[in-house]
Amino acid sequence: MQYTHIVCPVDGTEITNIGVEHAAYLAKMSGARLTLIHIVEKWYRSTHLVTDSAEWTKIHEEWLNNGRKLLEDLVKKLQAQGVKDIETVLREGDAAHEIVALAIEHKADLIVMATHRYTPVGKLFMGSVIDKVTKHSPCPILWTF
Repeated sequence: MQYTHIVCPVDGTEITNIGVEHAAYLAKMSGARLTLIHIVEKWYRSTHLVTDSAEWTKIHEEWLNNGRKLLEDLVKKLQAQGVKDIETVLREGDAAHEIVALAIEHKADLIVMATHRYTPVGKLFMGSVIDKVTKHSPCPILWTF
């Protein structure tokens, strides 16, 4: 299959780096555009606590800056590996919703996601972004471990 656009969510964990490596390989081999997305979910999840104080503004900016740095570092690394067409997206909100929305907006051919392999009980308490994305994705998903 020839891919033209691959979406890969990243959060800076070791497990998502495995997904990035798979996505980069597929993008490099197929010449597809690789879009890395980082979602600042902490802000979305803490809206009931957020105020307009300077402290919260500082925390918010720190979360966004950490996301930008993560994306910039990954781009440098992937470019050094020969991946040519890389786009980055930084968003806030529910991770599953934002991943699916981006895939729809960009008419992605594939989403590459690393799974944490939660147990059924873990999914009950932690939720599973990959399960939610799988249920609503407009394109195939490659799960990596």
